[in-house]
Parts: sequence; C-alpha cells; structure tokens
Amino acid sequence: MHSQHIACYLHYKDEFDSLPMLEAIWQAGKKCYLPVLTEQKSLRFVRYHSGDTLQANQFSILEPTDNTDEISCQDLDMVIMPLVAFDMHGHRLGAGGGYYDRTFASLDKNANKRPLMIGLAYTAQQADLLPSDEWDIRLDGIVTEHEFIMFP
Repeated sequence: MHSQHIACYLHYKDEFDSLPMLEAIWQAGKKCYLPVLTEQKSLRFVRYHSGDTLQANQFSILEPTDNTDEISCQDLDMVIMPLVAFDMHGHRLGAGGGYYDRTFASLDKNANKRPLMIGLAYTAQQADLLPSDEWDIRLDGIVTEHEFIMFP
C-alpha cells in the first residue's frame, strides 16, 4: 500500500507498545499523525515528529502541544488504533469513550474515502465474538506480536 498519511497513537498503560510502529512510519518517510481529543468527544489528528513536545490530556494520554499541522480524517490513508479486544470479524472493543467510532462514523458509509483501519493488539486480546452496533467502526486488519491479519 502506498499510504503517505498514517495516524498512530502513543501507548498508554497496558496498550500494545506503539513506539516501534511510529519509528517504522518515520523510517519509511511517511507522515505520522497522533490523535488529539476534542471537546465534542471525537479526535483530531495532528502531525507528529520524533521529539515534538507532548502534554497529557484529561486521561493522562500524551498528545502533541503544537496543533497547527492537522489533517482531516478523510485525508488519512491509514489509522493504527489501540483496543481492548478484537475478534476475527473485524469488531473492536475500545476503552469505552467511543472516540474513534465518533470520529470516523460519517466516513464509514463511503468506503472509498475511508482510511484503512488497523488495530494494534496482543494475541491474548482476541475474543471469539464481540458485540457490535451499527455505529462501531470495523477494523480492516489487526497487527499482533505474532502476525498481521487482514479481515475480509
């Protein structure tokens, strides 16, 4: 894939360590973006370079302090996101805030404008079947410590 604009995250607590993914994005010469919480309980994505100044948000998750280089959600090529659990149908259980679902809900209806959605998780986070609602964002694939799986 020729993705140039890739959103990732900075891991928090027991989430899958995203730092190797960030390094790979930079080494490949791609543009990396991190999520920033909005007052509307959705996400904005801001360009992130190694060494940029970060600050903790209300959930103690680090975000860039310089929000001037923002990209719209429909211009992202790929979104790498954390999760609590996933199943082999592309369903994802997040931390409960619904931020990713809310942010990408309008894009999900038009698959041509939707970025590739990739979860980053440990194999132990796989569930047999997770409940899903019509507003839940479905994953296109998952990266674990053992493999990369694309969902049909």
